[in-house]
Amino acid sequence: MKLRLPKRLRIVYLAFLIPIILAFISGYYFPIFARWLIAQTFNYKASGEANWLWQLTIQFFYWWYTFLAIGIAGIWAVVAAFAKAQQGKKIKRLWYPMVSFIVPAYNEEKNVSRCIRSLFKCAEKYPSTCEIIVVEDGSRDYTYEIAWAAIELNRRKNPKVRGKVIRHSANQGKIEAIKTGVDAALGNLIAIVDADSYWMPETLVKLVDYMHLNGKKAVTGYVHPTDGDHEVNPYMVLQQLEYSQGLGIVRCAQSLGNNVLVISGAIGIYNANVLREILFEKSLRSVTEDLEITLEMHKRKADIGYVSIATSATIVPVSFNALWNQRLRWFTGWLHNTLNIHKDLLVKKSWLTLLLWYCYIFEYIGAFIDLSAMLAFPFLFWFAPDQIFFVLNLLIFLPYGLFIGVINQAIALKYAYHKHNYKALLFYTPFYPILRLINILARLTSTFKYFLGDRGNWHSKIDVKTKHF
Repeated sequence: MKLRLPKRLRIVYLAFLIPIILAFISGYYFPIFARWLIAQTFNYKASGEANWLWQLTIQFFYWWYTFLAIGIAGIWAVVAAFAKAQQGKKIKRLWYPMVSFIVPAYNEEKNVSRCIRSLFKCAEKYPSTCEIIVVEDGSRDYTYEIAWAAIELNRRKNPKVRGKVIRHSANQGKIEAIKTGVDAALGNLIAIVDADSYWMPETLVKLVDYMHLNGKKAVTGYVHPTDGDHEVNPYMVLQQLEYSQGLGIVRCAQSLGNNVLVISGAIGIYNANVLREILFEKSLRSVTEDLEITLEMHKRKADIGYVSIATSATIVPVSFNALWNQRLRWFTGWLHNTLNIHKDLLVKKSWLTLLLWYCYIFEYIGAFIDLSAMLAFPFLFWFAPDQIFFVLNLLIFLPYGLFIGVINQAIALKYAYHKHNYKALLFYTPFYPILRLINILARLTSTFKYFLGDRGNWHSKIDVKTKHF
């Protein structure tokens, strides 16, 4: 008897095969098309015979980037589509638990007031009790005074919301600030919010609804990068493109299999008992505490979710130095967590393990490949059997690569903002390689520094933002 797969399963398999098929078609037939186009447009045919090593290098880079930009990117988009379909479930709850907001703050006098105001608005929309606990961690500015004034002012408008400011006499670090807040919290659920972030009014309800509908122990949402003003800074714009890809697609896809890697410090809500167990039983020691807590939750088999319609805005670096130091901290923290603190996760039989290895192959090893491609380019041109033909190929392949990049970015913006071209961001796609180059160099730098014993640090001579993407 001939077995037939269910129709729904056949559709799923076909959806995953399409990006691979498209990558193969592009990889095999586009060079043929390029040669034909050069012959028709420029009436030029290649001369000379390519050295085998030159040909092998060209083929490797071409197939690597084709597979990455079409095959891998397409698979992530398909998985994210299934994840978003599941997030569309509706729920009407009759009971909502108490929520405690914990806001660790250090030298955040410019941002903490807006953060507190946004949490009060969330509490107004939430059909149960909320409290807001700001932990001022020995700041050298007026963070304590401004936080206290903001709580008092907003409590007059909404007296049912509890609020207080706890002050550390000296700076103890973000982990200790979170511990202080959690120790004082009364809620069944605990939301951790960076002081330079602010939530949309419906965010809390959406997080709690998704959390209980899907039986999660922690949930995070989409983080929108902003400069807190008119959002015209070029570094910020490039990060909006980056976050739409990394969160709008990749993290959304991770949620389908309960493999969310990071509960962002900008937006996260936890089961209070699970979070307390981790904070007070484990000695957290990395500079990316959000990643460390999330991986510890995975080891304890605690389900973690992501819901794209729950949004937080967060102030991101708007200068090269601030961005560079942020990325060094992120990448060093990643290496410290996966190669040291949670290294056992790399050898388990799980989807999470495969995801961690994916990150190493396509992000860290990929960074070395990207650098190799940049360094090899002058030699590929110099030793090309026909340099004119080589340049003509570039004139065709570069616009084609940009076309693929625009399509991928349009999909990412649709997933992140429900629009293909949020605030005309697509027009900035040609400049995205600038941020990619910064990430490549930062990954390589952090890798070398990590193996020389550097485990990262929180503070530098400049103002470094502390969220993890």
